[in-house]
Parts: sequence; C-alpha cells; structure tokens
Amino acid sequence: MEKFNLSKTLGLIKGGLTDHQATWNAYFQDCPSWQTTAINLTAPLLVASVLVGAILGQIFGGFTAYGYYDNVFSALFFGLILACIGFTVAVFVFSTMAGMFQGKSDFSRSFAAVSLAAIPSWLAAMVAAILPGFFGTLLSIAGGVLSLVFMYRLMPLALAIPDTKKTVHFISSLVVILIVNVIVGSLLPISHSTSFGNEGFSTSSSSAESSAGAGIFGQIERQARLMDSATADQFDPPENGKVSESQVLALIKVIEKARVIREEYQQKMAKVASEMDASQESGNSPSLADFTQLYSGMGNAFSAGNAEMEIVKTGGGNWAEYSWVKEQLRIANLHKGDGSPAIEHNYKLLGEFSDQLGER
Repeated sequence: MEKFNLSKTLGLIKGGLTDHQATWNAYFQDCPSWQTTAINLTAPLLVASVLVGAILGQIFGGFTAYGYYDNVFSALFFGLILACIGFTVAVFVFSTMAGMFQGKSDFSRSFAAVSLAAIPSWLAAMVAAILPGFFGTLLSIAGGVLSLVFMYRLMPLALAIPDTKKTVHFISSLVVILIVNVIVGSLLPISHSTSFGNEGFSTSSSSAESSAGAGIFGQIERQARLMDSATADQFDPPENGKVSESQVLALIKVIEKARVIREEYQQKMAKVASEMDASQESGNSPSLADFTQLYSGMGNAFSAGNAEMEIVKTGGGNWAEYSWVKEQLRIANLHKGDGSPAIEHNYKLLGEFSDQLGER
C-alpha cells in the first residue's frame, strides 16, 4: 500500500500554486490511483483545512465555513463529515457527467483533478480562520474562485472533455454538486436563529430560520435550515378533501414568483456560460470576473431550484399545507375529475385556474 510522502505532498502543493500547468500535465501523464492521490494530497490538505480552520476560528474568531456549530468539537466532527461528503460528491458528479458530455468517466482522474483544483481553497480556509470577519470572508471567496478557475481548466485535461462541451459540463456539474450537498447538509443538525413573515398560507407550526452566512457555505446553511423547518410543518387537511379557492390563489402566487426566480437564475447562468464560451472561441481563457460571477451564482443554484419552498417559508407559510394543495390538484388532474366528490370539486377548481397553474 502507498505510504504517505511529505515531500511529495509539499511538492504538489507548491507546484499546484506556483507552476500549476506543468504540475497538472506531469501528474496526468500517468495518473495514479485515487488512493495514492488521497494519501499524498487530498487527505492531508482536507483534514488540515478543517482542523486548522475550526480550531483557529474558535481561538481567533476568524472566518470558518463551519463556524455556525456550537463548539469546536461539533465544528470538527461535522466539518470533516461535510468536507468528505462534499469532496466525494464532486468527484462522482464530475466523473459521471463527463461521460454525458462526450468525455471519459474516470473516478481516479476526477479525484486527482478535484484535489489539485482545491489546493487554493483549502489553504485559504486555514489562513482565513485567523483573519477578522470581512478579510477572512474575502480570502475564502478568493480561494474558492481560484479553485473554480483551476477546476475549469483541469476537467478537460483529466476527463478528455471536448472544448465545445467543457463549459456546459462544468456549470451543470457544479449545480448538481451544490444541490446534492444542500440535501445532505439538511440531514445534519444545525442550530436555528431568525424567523420570517406571511405569504398566504396559515402560520406554520415551526418558523423558518436562518442566519447570514458567507458565500456558498452560507447558502448551504440557509437552505438546510429552510428544509429542516419545512419538514417540521404540520397541516390537518379538511375531512372532505376539498381544496379552497383561496388556497389555489395562494398556490398560484407562489408558483408565479418561483417562475420569475428560476428564469432570472437561468438567464444569469446562461450569460456566464455564453461569456466563457466567447472567451474560449476567441482564443482567450475566461476572465476572473466570469468565475467570480459563477461562484456567486453557485450559491443561488439551490435557492432557484427550491424557490417554491423558500417563498412559502420566508412568507411564514405552512409547507405541509402547500404540498397538500399541490398533491390534491395533481390527483384531480390525474383522474380528470373522475372519482370522489373531492376529486370532482378539485378538478373543477383546477379548470378555473388552469392557465395560471399550467395544467390540463
């Protein structure tokens, strides 16, 4: 079994920062197994970034992505879990989606690419922990943006993705990765702090809560809390199973707002992708501004996909009630009004608002 080699680790870190292209080319000429990469690069840096970040963050009060936990032990435990899961998800997604975009699905090469690309982000996380809020956040964002730049350039090299497909592969993979990480993060215990107001549904049995976070991690934390609050909602449906007109109108209002949010997000990401493609076609690399926009856009990816829940919950609504209304209308549409009095009633109501609901 491969043994840890400190000199090799330091060489990869130095080369990955100061002479990255030569380091990447040399590493992928005969790419080792993922276990070798894990021992000599991934594990030492990933563990160090979480350990140093959590411990120094507690001591100096600097920025740490896992600072929303109650104490250093929770930050270490959950920080390591989230970091390992997030890394593994990224490797699997980039590798799997490469095959969908005419590239080569290869776990070991994807593992190496993500590890090499993450060097700036991991190092920035360690230093950011000793810096005061704004400066720590700024450094963390800078490390994340530089890692995105590296990842964009590394994936075609590692997974043989054609130039015409690399931008769409890259952006699509990032969105999938973020969504999976938010879902995983929602299953872990996170403390709550702030409540929201009313959007047309009855007051929820537990209020949605959030605290301001930084960048992508802040969005992950926020969406995790939102989902946690939404799943705790309770609603006792009427015995007759009939949806009211006011509930349908509230549903339509949420759907229309969500549609706008998704369209705006799609337009923003399409613009970024177009600019990156234009740079590529003109023989230039995408600019730092492109990757900064992409980095900020990643934080909004799940928010756009989860827009209906966020609108309901941030308006103080009841997600259980909202979900019940949607389900009853779906069942009514499925049976085309045939069945119980409730189905007949709901189908008739569906017909009255079919244009707004996009049904029938």
